[in-house]
Amino acid sequence: MSLDETMRSTSAGPPALLVTKLHPPRPRDQTVNRGRLLEALQHQAGVKLILVAAPAGCGKSTLLGSWHQAEARRRAIGWLTLDERDNDPVVLWSYVLESLRQICPSLGPIAPPELVGAAGIVDVTLPQLVNQLASQGETALVFDDFHRLSAGPARDSVAWLIEHGPPSFQTVLSSRTEPSLPLARLRARGELVEMRAKDLAFTADEADTLMNGHLQLDLSHSEVDDLTGQTEGWAAGLYLAALSLRGSADRQELLRKFDGSNRHVVDFLVDEVLATHDAATQDLMLRSSILERFCGPLLDAVIDGEGSGASLTTISRTNLFLLPLDDRGEWYRFHHLFARLLRMELEQRQPGLASTLHHRAYVWFRDQGLLDDAVEHALGAAAFAEAGDLIAAAWGHYANSARNATVLTWLQRLPRHVVLENSNLLLVEAWVQTMSANRAEAAAAIAAVEERGGLAAGPLPDGFRSLEASLATLKGCMHWGDVSVGHENAVRASELVEPDSPWRSNVSWAVGAGHYNWGRLGEADPWFEEAAALAPPSEQWIIAASSLAYRSLIAGELGQLEKQALLAEEAVTLAQDHNLEEIDGEVHVALGMSLVADGNFSEALPLLQRGVAVLRSWGQPTELANAEIYLASALRAAGERSAAEVATADARNTVDACPDPAFLRDRVHALERSSVVRSGPGTADLSKREIAVLRLLRGSLSERDIGRELHLSHNTVHSHTRSIFRKLGVSTRADAVRRGRELHLV
Repeated sequence: MSLDETMRSTSAGPPALLVTKLHPPRPRDQTVNRGRLLEALQHQAGVKLILVAAPAGCGKSTLLGSWHQAEARRRAIGWLTLDERDNDPVVLWSYVLESLRQICPSLGPIAPPELVGAAGIVDVTLPQLVNQLASQGETALVFDDFHRLSAGPARDSVAWLIEHGPPSFQTVLSSRTEPSLPLARLRARGELVEMRAKDLAFTADEADTLMNGHLQLDLSHSEVDDLTGQTEGWAAGLYLAALSLRGSADRQELLRKFDGSNRHVVDFLVDEVLATHDAATQDLMLRSSILERFCGPLLDAVIDGEGSGASLTTISRTNLFLLPLDDRGEWYRFHHLFARLLRMELEQRQPGLASTLHHRAYVWFRDQGLLDDAVEHALGAAAFAEAGDLIAAAWGHYANSARNATVLTWLQRLPRHVVLENSNLLLVEAWVQTMSANRAEAAAAIAAVEERGGLAAGPLPDGFRSLEASLATLKGCMHWGDVSVGHENAVRASELVEPDSPWRSNVSWAVGAGHYNWGRLGEADPWFEEAAALAPPSEQWIIAASSLAYRSLIAGELGQLEKQALLAEEAVTLAQDHNLEEIDGEVHVALGMSLVADGNFSEALPLLQRGVAVLRSWGQPTELANAEIYLASALRAAGERSAAEVATADARNTVDACPDPAFLRDRVHALERSSVVRSGPGTADLSKREIAVLRLLRGSLSERDIGRELHLSHNTVHSHTRSIFRKLGVSTRADAVRRGRELHLV
């Protein structure tokens, strides 16, 4: 397995996945067959969770690896070895889906975590996954090292899967600590099988199989019994004793002083286990301990030497704590307990060397383009400037795959003064906090950038020409309902961001949205058209789909029904092709309103409701208010007056939460008046000029074109249109024409 195969993405999109995390531990020649434990773990109907919880070194992973090998003959079983980076829910569930797809190739489309984001995983991705698993037959998934998930969204999402998984699916966890899961409820319902340290302890017979059967140490029964008693059956203690006994000249003396308890393992490791190796091998083992996983070329770079690959192959033949991670013997890791002991001894023997080793690892991973590991080792080396440079350059890649939690964690691990003294990092924080819907934190970061000044500085490593360009784009795209401020910043960004910039499509979308929210549809459409054209080359698929959706809505408002339908279909197709259906709510709104124009309310209303639900999760009130207004108008047109009043009230609440909702305020006011108008005598007090404008609203003319037809200014036509909407109690051009026909005005 090559470096590229092992370390890079297993799919077309981010995040990059380490395929070695998806493989259970390979069985070793020395592995003891623990039939009594495997029998206890055999599949039982109704069991949702198998939990193996015990301290380090008790053999949890080895046991589950053997169980996986035996059980996989009768059902599909996935595997995932967890690490701290999986605390980002997007990373965690990207791995889970990849693991399940490897064992269930017929799994259908599931909303990718990198598109729905952390907030959408439980609401969107997991329900789809559960529905798919229900048709896959008997399946299971092992989460090894579950203790490495700290309390938070990632762990909570696993709890959700355990609770809601289909009866045919089983979750299996190994953990050093008691997991924060509803174990009592599962236990009471008979849905839990659990195994603890006392269950995992080696019996004397199992210890004899290891020592004499596999390792051929030729110990007496009493010696094996003594070792088993001294270690209390602790697997790691027995393995350490075996490593030492192999190279010991005085076995009796070693057995006499071996304690086997956790308290004395470090001393024993130093005095006996490491001492059985030559100085060069000891040094290799100690220095490799700073790595989560390693191969020959990586280790050569870290130790600043050669021949590490051959040394690893040799060590793996005798050291039971060096675990191969692939079938070709290229990638390895030390057992976590053993690695921790090695790191402690490294610091004792060569204080401060770990920082140098981390820096070498950072350089190697950086040169390989493996940014996750590069940042981790830069932080481990306290190379905060280098870590900051990587984060500032790569944050957009992570944000585009919704890995905001990863970026925020990195920023939090930097000393705070490093972030506060770096405008690039403050801007990264502002962007990622905004995209995570953390409004207060985003505002604080923006204020810090502005307070530092020097906004003309640039170019930035993420592709922006200047700090001001990035800041204006951010404020233009996500303005928390202040349309005037958003539009002002979007227009400024359009002056600062070059046409060939990868950020230009975002800017064009923001300018278009500003015009749209002010009711200037003819001016909005060209900007959305530009955004839709520029977005695909930079893989900004959400921008592309949203822009097409808005163009469809504009066409509908202008009475261009054929164009409205074509653009809506194009937006939906693009969203489906890129798994955006549960992310881009405007697509559902556009298709829904296209169906409304055809009078197809039965299909339109569910789409509009779905669009509102998706947009609610984004935290940006103007987009949500726009969708709620369309939903309310469609419900009224369909005659569902009670539901329309509820939707109108929702729209009013959303609009009132906006500092400056612009034309949305007029639109929701028209909705509120529409119930009064519709229950009246069937007339409307329109002026002759307003009736003339209304009649021209039936066609495809823009407001500016209507002005030319009637020899009026664009602003006058716009004012007449708003008055027409208000008097007729409608919020869209199509509804105005429909209401005009009902009143025999057109």
